[in-house]
Amino acid sequence: YAGGGYDYSRSELMGNSGLTIFREADFGNEMGLSLSIDGIPITTLSRGEGYRAMIRPGRHVLTVTNTPSPYGKTKFTHRTVDFVPGRNYSFTALWQVEYLLLEDGGYVYHGFYR
Repeated sequence: YAGGGYDYSRSELMGNSGLTIFREADFGNEMGLSLSIDGIPITTLSRGEGYRAMIRPGRHVLTVTNTPSPYGKTKFTHRTVDFVPGRNYSFTALWQVEYLLLEDGGYVYHGFYR
């Protein structure tokens, strides 16, 4: 369980899991954060945006990449998560010079969700 961020209520989840992904404020000025779940492209987040959705329980692979990739070097990270019914999961994408991170938790978010 990764806490923080906006949580769906148990009645909203109805046996599903809640997923929230934040984009760190200093992720990159002219860079987007592309999100895929199980290899399916979901969205690209701009500065000040986050993503939230309900997801079926079970094992899923979250992938984040930077776009456009500076210097032609796309950076990405994969995170396998076993989603449990009725639980909320929150992650924050961090951009480092050499790599991307998808860490547990989030912060109080006041931006825009896709």
